[in-house]
Amino acid sequence: MNIQIKQLVEKCKLGIIQEEPTRVSGGLLNRLYKVQTDKGTFAIKFLNPEVMKRKDAKRNHIFAETVSNKAKENNVNCLPAKIINGEIIQQVDEYSFLIFDWLEGKTVTDKEVTIETSKKIAKELLKIHKVNFGKLKEICKIYYNTKLIDWEFYIQKIENEKIQKMLKENIEKYKELDKQSVKSLEKISKNMVISHRDLDLPNVLWDKNETPVIIDWESAGLINPSMEVIDTAWNWSGGKDYFDKEKFSAFIITYKENSGNLEEFDEALKADYKAKFGWLEYNLKRICGIECIDDEEKILGEKEVIRTIDEINKFYLYSKYMKI
Repeated sequence: MNIQIKQLVEKCKLGIIQEEPTRVSGGLLNRLYKVQTDKGTFAIKFLNPEVMKRKDAKRNHIFAETVSNKAKENNVNCLPAKIINGEIIQQVDEYSFLIFDWLEGKTVTDKEVTIETSKKIAKELLKIHKVNFGKLKEICKIYYNTKLIDWEFYIQKIENEKIQKMLKENIEKYKELDKQSVKSLEKISKNMVISHRDLDLPNVLWDKNETPVIIDWESAGLINPSMEVIDTAWNWSGGKDYFDKEKFSAFIITYKENSGNLEEFDEALKADYKAKFGWLEYNLKRICGIECIDDEEKILGEKEVIRTIDEINKFYLYSKYMKI
């Protein structure tokens, strides 16, 4: 991949490379490289080739970075991809890349999140929800698939005995939650805004002034604002390892106090399972070889399936404490 990155740097006139590009920890779909040249330091994202084979993949990335640029224009603290020669996606042979200015920042862990951290993210999310995206909203498709998941298919297809057992143990509960989430999602689907839709801890960098900078906009699209508030508040209140009711409440209260509307909270709480099931199914497809480029991605898919099942079960357990 370093050969293609060097070709990319030359093509986009980013300068002369000072040292070998280095792979850094990135997202769960794409791979990220740090590249230092005599003109600056850049974060180069190698877009997953398997994902890019999808019909709308290129259009979706262009849309996402257009949303990010529009958010930046409206004072949202974020890091959009660079537009070079009028293009957002850069091509080298059959490979696709996004190029960003390198930001010296850090992510935080669940245990490092404070009430003040949670409040800052709530304010940033509301800023996104208030952006007038104009015609972008007209061309945006509703993201969530309301088709029920065929759980038996994956149980039969999966070879990993641990994951197969976890699915069997939860299948009846998941079937019911899936049906319930589809009904709720249909009820709130008329109220949609364009937003980030994946405002998890790894997708926010904190600069030296402890200011949050939102990255990784590839999931950007339409979402019910209450649904995104619930999902984001969950992520920033320890949701993946534990649940801190005080942090969750601080997020919700901050959003409301700054004129955020949460009238559809109860239905959105039920609908949120569809988003979580969507990510679970994508990773089930990875480990079944339906959407997978190599063994590394299959192993990542297995880890994500186990983590996501655990998270869904915790969300189900703690959802009774989620109030407005």
